[in-house]
Amino acid sequence: MNIKPIITYAGAGPLFRSLEAQILNAIPLDTCEWRRTYHRPSKHVRLEAQTQQFNVSALERYKKGEWSILDHPILHIFVTECNDLDSYKATAHEEIKNWLKQLTAYGISDWMILLVETIDVRKAKNLLPRTTVLDKIRQDFATKSDDRCISVLNPAKFEQKSAESFRCLVQRIRFLMLASYNRNIAKYEELIRSKREKRNHDGWDFCQYFFMQEDLALIFEKLELHTEALIQYDELDAMFSQLITHSGFGEKQKWLEHFKQPLSSFHGIYLNRRDKFELRHKIKAGPVSILEFRNYLFERQAHLLQQSNEIPEIAKRLLNFLFSTLREIEFVKLDTQEGALSCWEFVCALEVLQTCEMAMEPNELVCFQHCAPIWNLAKDKLYELGKLCGLLPGFTPTSEQLHIVVQLSAGIGDTPLEQSQFLNPTPQISEQKRDRSPNRRPKKSATEQLKEALGSNQAFQKLYLELAELAISTYKHVARHRSARLVGLDLGNFYCALNEPHKAVGFFTDLLRELKAENWHALCSQTLLELANCYRKMGDSLAYTKTCSSISCCQELEQLVRSFYFDEFLKSIKTLTTTLSAQPSIENANYCVLEDHFRICDINVLNVEPIIQDDIVKVQLKLESLYPREVFAECIQLSYEMHVAPLTGEVAASPLVCSTHKESLLKMSLRLDYKQDNTLDCASVACELPKTKQPVRRTSSTKRKLSPSVQSDFTNFVATEKVTLQPGGNILELKSKATRVGTWDFKQMRICISPLEFLSEQMPFRALPFVITTKPAAAVLNFKNLIAGIEQPIRLKVSGGSFIFPADAKIVLKCSKNLRIRMARSKEKNPNEQHIEPHMAAERPSQLRNNEISELETRINCENLEDDTTFESTLHVPLPNFKSFEEREIPLEVLTDLPGRKISKHLEHYVTLTCPWSRNELQIAIDFQPALEAQCRLHTCGTQKFLHVVMKGLEANLYLTEAKVKCDVAGVRLIDLNPTSQARVHIYKGLTVSYLYEIQVEPLKAEVELPAVIKVHFMTKYSTVEKPQLLRNYGCAFDLVDYTTLFKVQTQLEPNELCRLRSVCNLNLKITKVHENPYVDLMYEVLSDQNLWAVCGRSAGVVSMKDVESHSISLDVMPLSTGFLPMPNIRLSRYTAGGTSKTDTHSKVHPFPQGQVYNSTKSMQIHVIASSNGEQ
Repeated sequence: MNIKPIITYAGAGPLFRSLEAQILNAIPLDTCEWRRTYHRPSKHVRLEAQTQQFNVSALERYKKGEWSILDHPILHIFVTECNDLDSYKATAHEEIKNWLKQLTAYGISDWMILLVETIDVRKAKNLLPRTTVLDKIRQDFATKSDDRCISVLNPAKFEQKSAESFRCLVQRIRFLMLASYNRNIAKYEELIRSKREKRNHDGWDFCQYFFMQEDLALIFEKLELHTEALIQYDELDAMFSQLITHSGFGEKQKWLEHFKQPLSSFHGIYLNRRDKFELRHKIKAGPVSILEFRNYLFERQAHLLQQSNEIPEIAKRLLNFLFSTLREIEFVKLDTQEGALSCWEFVCALEVLQTCEMAMEPNELVCFQHCAPIWNLAKDKLYELGKLCGLLPGFTPTSEQLHIVVQLSAGIGDTPLEQSQFLNPTPQISEQKRDRSPNRRPKKSATEQLKEALGSNQAFQKLYLELAELAISTYKHVARHRSARLVGLDLGNFYCALNEPHKAVGFFTDLLRELKAENWHALCSQTLLELANCYRKMGDSLAYTKTCSSISCCQELEQLVRSFYFDEFLKSIKTLTTTLSAQPSIENANYCVLEDHFRICDINVLNVEPIIQDDIVKVQLKLESLYPREVFAECIQLSYEMHVAPLTGEVAASPLVCSTHKESLLKMSLRLDYKQDNTLDCASVACELPKTKQPVRRTSSTKRKLSPSVQSDFTNFVATEKVTLQPGGNILELKSKATRVGTWDFKQMRICISPLEFLSEQMPFRALPFVITTKPAAAVLNFKNLIAGIEQPIRLKVSGGSFIFPADAKIVLKCSKNLRIRMARSKEKNPNEQHIEPHMAAERPSQLRNNEISELETRINCENLEDDTTFESTLHVPLPNFKSFEEREIPLEVLTDLPGRKISKHLEHYVTLTCPWSRNELQIAIDFQPALEAQCRLHTCGTQKFLHVVMKGLEANLYLTEAKVKCDVAGVRLIDLNPTSQARVHIYKGLTVSYLYEIQVEPLKAEVELPAVIKVHFMTKYSTVEKPQLLRNYGCAFDLVDYTTLFKVQTQLEPNELCRLRSVCNLNLKITKVHENPYVDLMYEVLSDQNLWAVCGRSAGVVSMKDVESHSISLDVMPLSTGFLPMPNIRLSRYTAGGTSKTDTHSKVHPFPQGQVYNSTKSMQIHVIASSNGEQ
């Protein structure tokens, strides 16, 4: 069918025919951009054309509105050959004028005037005329569209020079053709729209409308716009379905009789026809059936999809095409031969599958997703035909059925001849055709395969099994396991009909696993019945016994059926041995799933926690039996394993249902996903764990097992033996010895009904773990902020653990040096503490020995003493009647002496515990903070020395009394300057108490016999506020160094009375030697506040005291502030001149300690008044 666009020519016909071949061959050599109207996207298209001589008849149909875009000329060309203006005016002008009048009369604006020029070379040197023939044509006919007039050199005469002009001519033709398409397509679409709106009028014909819109689709296809061509066919498809549907509800149309032909033949689709428009011609010629029309429409759609390289889309559209066609046939009420439509569906399905198989890659899941249901459809339709024609296993075709086969084979027809090429000269599908193996014979067509299958039982069985296996494998390849299992059910039934139950068992088992995973209990029961029948035919006693057991527990079945299979179960058990078959598998193992026969309702540990090692663990089990009658179990075991703490945020793989224990519920929410146009895309359930808002997926069917393949470790278990389980609820008590220590979780249950063992897959709920322990005994000391010097409470906490205490058990506490301990005095009875009271020995005389009773009495009597004699360095604490896992707190008191020196941090002591459950001693560190501390300072007044002792309160609230000092050095006497009648002094944290003593040294011993350091001991007594009568001693020793006054410094300011601001004053400094000393060179420094005094001149100097008793220095100072100003401070230092030795090259200054230099005027103040000019 030639659908190239038409170009007409007028004028010099022989001249144009000489150029025709070159023009038509040059147009498709290159693509051009088609800028479409109505803001449609631009496309690059390749144009072709055919030429015809100008004819008015085609324009007549265009004017009447009965034109077709295929037959309508797309461009009109007038060809002329005028070399001068005279010949143009004589003939050509009038011809062009008449030609344009005809086009304008029919509303045609797509025209072009072609001037073929022949230039004489000899005259080319002459001057060209001012106005050429082309200019005159443009001036006469194309003043506003001069691009429609073009000249070209005649290629026949000027082959080399005409190339450029000829190229411009071809480009101009392409441009004008596309511009014409824009106008004609828009007008043609408007014509189609008007025809469609009249579809409810009388006399409207769908066939006429169909061919009109198909012509537009063919134009788009020729322009290689396959997507837009497909849109036209989709609109025709939808419109035809709508009209047929309306006709089924009473709207009768006359044109519908065109498609109501009887289905004498029911050829399927064929996607590789030699003549793609064979059915189109048939539809145009006369009445056809709906089936033939639908086949043509789908073939055209499939062809366009092949050209667009969208092979998966063909498979996607097939099922909708088949079902909608069947529905339309039903609406039209066509009489069809039985099995005819099944043959048609089978051929269509197999044809599409063969096309997809040649084009798709193994990893292209999209195509496989659409092909999987088509394989299943082909399998089902073949089964229907086999059932109709008596080809199923176990049947032989009758004469009537053979006659049906002959009729169906005739109705299918023969395979059409394949095409040599498509409408597109280089189709894409041909590049994808390939054979998977070089020696592979080409596949038979769908028609041939169906005829062959209907010819014999063996061919039918072979094709059916092949289709079923392909459907299953394709479903599995795209992860549609449920659909694969359903196909396996049909295949299993087919194998059963073939009397091959061993092949059917695998498919039934896979289906049963899938149904159990998705809780289809009624379907599981029916599948179990099929499995039981297969095992019985196979003679597999063990598998038959297990299946009968499962069937008897199916509550969806009738009681009569359950009882029958329960009797079969009991009979098989008596004759069954525990030996497995030679080829062990899950089906042949003697393990059964416990959940299919029993339900674990509750598990409760009866022991009081914690459970001690070697005790008996008792567990109460609530078990529901699903058997219709009672059954005897040899043993019931419940294993437990070491508890493993789950990770944070971890979620179990399968949801656990908690019956009696509270579990945290998963947070579920509805998740709706929308497309960009705000339409709903998909709906799912989202869970916040393990990932935020993660959609929940269906559990994979491979996780469900028909028999537990893994048995847990039954090294640790509780069990009971020889139990008769009644139908319904049973309460059992399981026991075992607790042999291992740890935290345990119940893992798996096993029920033995010889020779079968029922194992649970997982516990239906998460039972609370139980603990078997051998907790070690422990003893610790609890205390807070202990203070040295006063009794402090501590607590001895004893945890018994699992240790068994003897009757005379006791703990021995040993203290470090200067630390003592005793039992605490009880004021109020605390039930959680152990107190030693006088009636303790009387109440339990049989449990305590005599020496222990005497020891208790001694300690009780000591508690009444108001002194520290009851504190001991070693303490024995008895533990009478101490039981395992018991805890006691025993109050104690400790006392340590106050340190005689100032400590930096704390006072550290140790208490060593000797416990009856351990051979090793436990050492516990105890830290004390001092209650108070003492410091001393040495003061000088001339030659007199005074000792200042400062007591500072730190932590406790105390009374101080009887403070005194003592010095053991001969010739040194300390005179107490404190009040003679000392009352007790209250001291607490942050308060200081001072004591003052004068140090007198005998003159004769001051320089010779006295040591460099004098030891002074300070002692006082203290008591607590709560017990003021209980006095304790506190003492500390001080070292007095540099206590002899060597020099005296005296300063005087002149004038003393009238010292004015910012006036220079004379500062007289006098240094006097008090005691003989080896220091000769002295350095003085004036240290004054820079805001108060300014030293004029030097502020430091060196003086020599050799052979002199005193030395005077005069300095100038200036007061900088008014008021009473302190005298400038003078610092005196030892001076050592440098250079006396090679190692000592620098001078050194060593200040005297505070006790060796006395500044007599240090505390004096000078009154400075303002100056006379009023400065402040």
